[in-house]
Amino acid sequence: MDSNSNRYRWVVEGSLLPIQIALGLNFLAPAPLFPFIMQDFGLERGIVSLLVASVTVMMAMIMLPASVLAPKIGLKRSLALGCLLMSSGVLIPLNSSFANLLLLRILFGVGAGIVLPMTSAMVAQWFSPKELPLINGINVASQSVGVAISMFLAVPVGSLLGWQWVFCIFGIFTFGGFVLWLFVGRENVSMSDSIGFSSRGVLFEVVRLRSTILLQLAVAGMFAAYVAFSTWLPVFFNEVRGLSLTHASNVVGILPVVGIVATICGGVFPAKLGLRRPFLIFPGIIFSVASLGVVFLDSLLLMYLCVIVMGIAGWIYLPSIFTIPMELSGMTPEKVGVMTAATLAVGNFASFLSPILVGFTTDILGSYAPAFTFFAVGSLTVVVAGILLPETGPKGAPKSQ
Repeated sequence: MDSNSNRYRWVVEGSLLPIQIALGLNFLAPAPLFPFIMQDFGLERGIVSLLVASVTVMMAMIMLPASVLAPKIGLKRSLALGCLLMSSGVLIPLNSSFANLLLLRILFGVGAGIVLPMTSAMVAQWFSPKELPLINGINVASQSVGVAISMFLAVPVGSLLGWQWVFCIFGIFTFGGFVLWLFVGRENVSMSDSIGFSSRGVLFEVVRLRSTILLQLAVAGMFAAYVAFSTWLPVFFNEVRGLSLTHASNVVGILPVVGIVATICGGVFPAKLGLRRPFLIFPGIIFSVASLGVVFLDSLLLMYLCVIVMGIAGWIYLPSIFTIPMELSGMTPEKVGVMTAATLAVGNFASFLSPILVGFTTDILGSYAPAFTFFAVGSLTVVVAGILLPETGPKGAPKSQ
């Protein structure tokens, strides 16, 4: 990169950050509001969980097609389209029927499914290999900031203005990120391979790689567990532990708050140590143990401690997940986008099923414990993947696909 491009990469990253915050802000926004929405529409847990599950399934469906088509359309235009769709919540106060709410959440899911792989491709275009873990950590931390804000503000704002305006306000912020990206965002054309990019060839090449399959395994269990707990813990603490809904939401808000620090550490420490795999293996074990503690320990102090540990373990591994595809030999920014999309698509499909399963099994069995236990144990898939993946860090084994 020339000196001008080298400096401009920080401008590009600065314009990506509000979009990452908006993604987190809107993603789990319905979860603390479930009691309000269930009361207004007379819904059961299994149905209202579709407001989160519909997002994850659309992300799973859209990511791969978006990643293979975007190089032809242009990464900047593709990311702008995704951000515009993510701002669909601004329309919710116009018609607050459950069908309309679900449709707008689906549109948000489509936009998020475009934004995530495009973000990885843009980062791969603009930043040097030694900067990748830190930049990925910053971007994931920004998503965590958004989730934390939504957990802390959704119930107070919903109680004051009505739950519909929570989605609207978050949508307005997202639209602001869209406008900023239109004016500031830029591709690094010197690093683009869109001319020689073969959508079908790259898709089949990347999805069959052993590393792609192992990354998919890694995120499947962790994504499903994190979304299941983040979606239903506010209601669990309210119904089972007797906390007020505001208190319960604030406790769950600890997850993304500590995740902000965890993801920064998840970018800095792998860069300093030159290793990636330990940051998959150890967080997976810790998350599984802590999540079981949240369900089965009655002590309020231990509950807080387990939530804090879950938040650290549930976020610190993510920068390595995004960095590994960028470090494999033979990768281009376009291929990175496809591998990231293929990985996150599986993770989000698992996340689509998890809150629904928790909702329906709790309706049937009258207890959250069976589903929570299943997902706590299922999060260990990241441990298995971490053991089997090649070490792509500079202090590990030679790079390999």
